[in-house]
Amino acid sequence: MNGCILLFGLPRSGTTWIGKLFDSHPDTLYRHEPDSVQRLAMPLFPPVEAASRHRSELERFVASLPRMRSPEVVGKQPLFAKSYLSTASLFAYRASVLAAKAASKTRRHVPCPYRPTGGNHGDVVHVVWKSIESLGRLGVCAKAMPDARVIHLMRHPCGHVASVLHGRTTHRFDGEAADTDDSWRLKMLLETATGRPYAARLGDLKELTHAEQLAWIWMITHEKVLADTAHSENVLTVRYEDVCDEPVAMTRKMFEFTGLGWRPQTESFVRASTETTRSTTDTDYYSVFKPPRASAEHWRSELAPDTIERIMRILRDTPMARYYTDAGHISKASLDVVT
Repeated sequence: MNGCILLFGLPRSGTTWIGKLFDSHPDTLYRHEPDSVQRLAMPLFPPVEAASRHRSELERFVASLPRMRSPEVVGKQPLFAKSYLSTASLFAYRASVLAAKAASKTRRHVPCPYRPTGGNHGDVVHVVWKSIESLGRLGVCAKAMPDARVIHLMRHPCGHVASVLHGRTTHRFDGEAADTDDSWRLKMLLETATGRPYAARLGDLKELTHAEQLAWIWMITHEKVLADTAHSENVLTVRYEDVCDEPVAMTRKMFEFTGLGWRPQTESFVRASTETTRSTTDTDYYSVFKPPRASAEHWRSELAPDTIERIMRILRDTPMARYYTDAGHISKASLDVVT
């Protein structure tokens, strides 16, 4: 296989749509959140200095990606034609995913009878690992696997918080209620080198609102990633809003960074996923076919003004403030830094 492509971000940060942009390339083998199904043993927020300690586990995990069969991992729609799949194989793949997902309604993770592995086409296939579980591990992954190309995806903190809160309120996440307490994750972050300076000012974490907990997690996690990868040439930080504004240009930029050429199938998918005329509704929560800019900006009407102010107050006094202005708009001054 060619070098692995890692696409890491927080939940509800546009990773699924951008993951599908990569999946639309004929020479990629896409794996959707495999580390949420087959858990890694390494901590969620390891120090970057521990990269060598976790290298073997990461290499074994990446090597296992082509063999995975869970429909949640190999069957995220839409399923694209590939350079290594015949028409019959693509049909078998799509039928297998439908069968496995139907069976999974009564028993979780029923394996797909057939899924592509890249086979004998390893000289052209790039494995794409899309994750919302391992963002805090990104620095370790980038250092432990220098041949990998890593996309670090950020979304405006208000957009991330609004979408997570909406998902919980509408019961979109298994096991997460509207009043889910995120203090355990925040406590773990405050024990990292990046988080320790913020510990004193936060006090009792359970006294924070749910939105504030999520905002602090967003801030410290991304600050840790940026600190861990400050001198990494194999990491590209991308803002979701920039991809929404210029989907073709930004997809080309990400493809060039990861060693992928431009293909008509990707151009068609970009157009189909961004120029849909359907109005965004609640049923589109996980969809990759919706107006991206409208989706990115929906938090402005979804969050209460005082909640927006609380989130932006957290952001203002941190290094992450340079990526988004106090008014919530994208900071144009940071464009050259980020993209």
